[in-house]
Amino acid sequence: MNLSLSKTNTNVLPPPPPADVAKALKVAAVNIDWLAGDGSDRCYYRITGPELTVPLVLMQLSGSDAQALKDGGYDWINIANLLSLHKIFVPHVSCTMPDHAALIIEDYGDQMLEGSVFTLWEKHDLASLRQLYLGCMEIITKFLSVEKNPDSVWCQRGFDTERFVWELKFFLQKYAFPIAGISFSKMEEAQFQKEATSLAELLSSGSKYFVHRDFHSRNVMVKETKLAVIDFQDARLGPASYDLVSLCFDSYVPFSSEMRTELMNTGLNVIRQQLGDSIYQDANEFWRPMLLQRQLKAIGSFGYLTVDKKRHNYLKYVGPALNTLETQNIADQRWPLLSDTLIRRMRISLDKNFYGK
Repeated sequence: MNLSLSKTNTNVLPPPPPADVAKALKVAAVNIDWLAGDGSDRCYYRITGPELTVPLVLMQLSGSDAQALKDGGYDWINIANLLSLHKIFVPHVSCTMPDHAALIIEDYGDQMLEGSVFTLWEKHDLASLRQLYLGCMEIITKFLSVEKNPDSVWCQRGFDTERFVWELKFFLQKYAFPIAGISFSKMEEAQFQKEATSLAELLSSGSKYFVHRDFHSRNVMVKETKLAVIDFQDARLGPASYDLVSLCFDSYVPFSSEMRTELMNTGLNVIRQQLGDSIYQDANEFWRPMLLQRQLKAIGSFGYLTVDKKRHNYLKYVGPALNTLETQNIADQRWPLLSDTLIRRMRISLDKNFYGK
């Protein structure tokens, strides 16, 4: 086991003993090496060994995830099976280790969509870049084609009004107030509540589709000609535009405004061509308010990961997220505080500080 890597990250959960992992895989011995993760509370390790024909990945769980695995109802497994039925590539489960809160899954390598994007963007290979994103949009159409089933876990939770309002308050509590230094007058507090509820009610009225909830360049793996989806365990009912907005306005990739708009229009056209006018209209009608909601929540998450989780590399994505909130896309007289005043105040704060640079 590569212990030196584990010690560099205070958030790392130790894996099971190598002997126990080997026993679960029915081999004599294994090597276990820590893998760098993203903003997840789960930890990942690569498993290799002389008797393994291909590497595997061990997902180390904690808290409620660990208990769910022990109880036989871990959402990751259930949703992975669902996505596989819809011909979406997801890591295959090799075996589970409930007593160790661990899941051993197929290894899709280290190449995230993010890395492929940077390589192609720097080479100005826009044709290959567009082709890569068309593949992601094909995945989104498969998400949108998943039929609702009241017994499915993703149908039992959704982006309702309460959830969307909670996300906007989360943004205030984790970024706007403590990091950007923004404060509200009593009148603005009331206005925020009114606008947040109005925006949330609009978006939740379209929450009737399967959404990944975090479909961006760090949750798509690129292996040869395959695109594989990861981190899907929190999938739920949501608006048709949710995952497309997440993909096209992803803060982790360096796209220009023009490129993002092109991708968004392409994605909408793919939805229309493959799924018909009804779903297209749902996606097209809601994508601008969805962009506002989604990016404010993302900025709140960057603050949370920095302050609460002590992962100080996330504030550098606040600037890129703000850059996607362009007036022509988000300005709306129904919620001027959210779509104009707050955005301007955050930009002023960012100009005065260097944490997001």
